[in-house]
Amino acid sequence: MQNWLTSAQELYARERRFVLVSVAADRGSAPRGAGTKMLVSEHELIGTIGGGNLEFQVIEQARKLLASEEGPDYVFQNYALGPLLEQCCGGSVDILLERIEGLSAKFLRGVQTNTLKTTFEDGKLSKVWLEEKADTEFTFYGETGELLDGAVKAASYLLETSACKSFPLILFGAGHVGRATVKMLVDLPFHITWVDSRTAEFPDDIPANVTPCLTDEPLSVIASAPENTLFVIFTHNHQLDYELTKAILERQDAKFCGLIGSATKRARFENRLLRERVVTEEELDQLICPIGIAGITGKEPEIIAASLTAQLLQVIN
Repeated sequence: MQNWLTSAQELYARERRFVLVSVAADRGSAPRGAGTKMLVSEHELIGTIGGGNLEFQVIEQARKLLASEEGPDYVFQNYALGPLLEQCCGGSVDILLERIEGLSAKFLRGVQTNTLKTTFEDGKLSKVWLEEKADTEFTFYGETGELLDGAVKAASYLLETSACKSFPLILFGAGHVGRATVKMLVDLPFHITWVDSRTAEFPDDIPANVTPCLTDEPLSVIASAPENTLFVIFTHNHQLDYELTKAILERQDAKFCGLIGSATKRARFENRLLRERVVTEEELDQLICPIGIAGITGKEPEIIAASLTAQLLQVIN
């Protein structure tokens, strides 16, 4: 889940108690990495730690933890992904299960800051927000500050950053391809600014990771974008497409500059960019046009969106 905290708040409002499952460590080949979250309540399951028999066993254990009135608030267990689990990954994972209810759920209603600290002591847990930022995204420490490996000990604690890693992505155009692309990017690690001048083109339901930007001056959005932003252009106007492309390439710091169009459109844009000395011959490969990964040739908006999404994931990885 890209935003497990929001999901946890909503689940707690519905059921008042659940188990927060985290992959605490992964070794060798494993289905998901450290920091992966899953929420398990009596009636609901949100997120995944990789599926298969591992997930089945963990869900079963989480619901046993929910059903127990006494005992520890948390369980920490290692799973070898081999014959016993009937999974052939060959690695292993440490799984942390935390029963969230009552006092342990106070962090869901607290003021969220940079870092969430979870303290484990004598079978009880507490979770508080800290102002300072954790050095790593998800790390266990012992009482004296040493890193822990393979066990939750008395008076140990976990630090994890509250915000998921996301990459700035600016989309120009809220037409058919733009709308299909936004649907595809839901729950992926992008913070999206979606730019268009036409109010009616934006859907009523905007995903949480998308900020709509209604403006008649889209070039100003490029000027204020941070370094290493990913840009994708699919507006309804070829002249506007060119002006946006030119402004992005002139910055010289974009992580991705994608333009919808054919090889003919690319050739025309290249000629103008060279004639106006926006780029050199060697710099023309900064422009990605057509967009999408090689071998996918469909022109339906949904197919273009799927191909573009795969390409963007390649870029950020």
